[in-house]
Amino acid sequence: MNDPEDLAWLKDMIISLLENMTVRSQNLTQFMQTREQKDLQSELHQIKGVAANFGLSSLSKVVIEAETKVKNGDLEGAIELCGEISPIWAETKKELEARFGS
Repeated sequence: MNDPEDLAWLKDMIISLLENMTVRSQNLTQFMQTREQKDLQSELHQIKGVAANFGLSSLSKVVIEAETKVKNGDLEGAIELCGEISPIWAETKKELEARFGS
């Protein structure tokens, strides 16, 4: 991608992703603490969509597993998997910021 307009668009998309996931991560932490199954499922679904749209396969895999568990009534299993999301996102964020700036 050498076109300056394409690069600017991509950088804007990455900035949007970083902002969106900051909010999503905060929400996820809150719903893990309050143990609100419907809210947790909804937030996981949102994160799943974001991860899929940006091709974040490691994040997507864990989120899909957690969402499946919460849908099946395994709140404890879902919360345990949710604990893996933050470190995966932190590493992804670090790589994106190094490549595209923040």
